[in-house]
Amino acid sequence: MRLSSKSQYGLKLCYILACNYPDKRKSASALEKEIAVSGKYIEKIMRLLSGNGIVKAERGVSGGYRLAKAPEEITIGDIARALEDNMEIADCITSTCNMCATGEVWRKLYAGINEVLDSMTLRSMLDDHSQGHICKCPSERCNSACGSDCNCKVV
Repeated sequence: MRLSSKSQYGLKLCYILACNYPDKRKSASALEKEIAVSGKYIEKIMRLLSGNGIVKAERGVSGGYRLAKAPEEITIGDIARALEDNMEIADCITSTCNMCATGEVWRKLYAGINEVLDSMTLRSMLDDHSQGHICKCPSERCNSACGSDCNCKVV
């Protein structure tokens, strides 16, 4: 099972906004430079996050994107569910049928995944990674020490 790039980039975007919370807003073009993803894709992700009450878009000279709530109020599960169709990994997740043996497997997996994701917040990410590094390279190019072949950036 693999999450889409929307979740991977969406979490990076929310982390950047958390690093700048509550004072600074970030434009799509500024975010584009920070994570090396097109502005149009960022706007698509931000629309989904905005529709789920995670980010706010503000127009004007000092406008841009910001978190809609404090980092300690936003779980990683909130972000993933907003970007991954509620994290419903199989059709059986919302089914009321109890006759199918496989449905129970998928419901337990779904519950476990959400429990882990809901146990972490943007605040816990900030606390755990105080340097504020965000990689903007494909993970296979990034080594564990963020060496010279990596394109990591401090936000």
